[in-house]
Amino acid sequence: MVASLLMAFLALPLHAASPQFDGPSEVTTDAGNTMLEWQSDAPVSLEMSTTPDFAQTTELYTGAAHRYFLSGLENGDYYLRLTTNQGAVSTPLLVSVAHQSLSRALLLVAIGALVTLAIVATILRGARDE
Repeated sequence: MVASLLMAFLALPLHAASPQFDGPSEVTTDAGNTMLEWQSDAPVSLEMSTTPDFAQTTELYTGAAHRYFLSGLENGDYYLRLTTNQGAVSTPLLVSVAHQSLSRALLLVAIGALVTLAIVATILRGARDE
């Protein structure tokens, strides 16, 4: 039993590397959501702030997973970082959100409605000719 505990202790890294986000250090989205992925040897806490100095943070996640789907963000810049219980901190990740304008969204809905009506009209016209 002592030997197995000693082997388990020796298998642990003496100094865990700092957690790091995968991909670029800045993410831009027009939908208000993004998939975050990272590498870490230890469980992490994912923190979000609206300022780069992390004066006020919101903890979004704590655990051993390596990805998190972030959604429901309004327009603006959000800074995210990973921290471990040992005090290791990742390089911050900037998520910039710029939603589509309402006029563009309404235009796309109108185009979709016209295409749908054209398809329905074509189907009904084709059915009458038979």
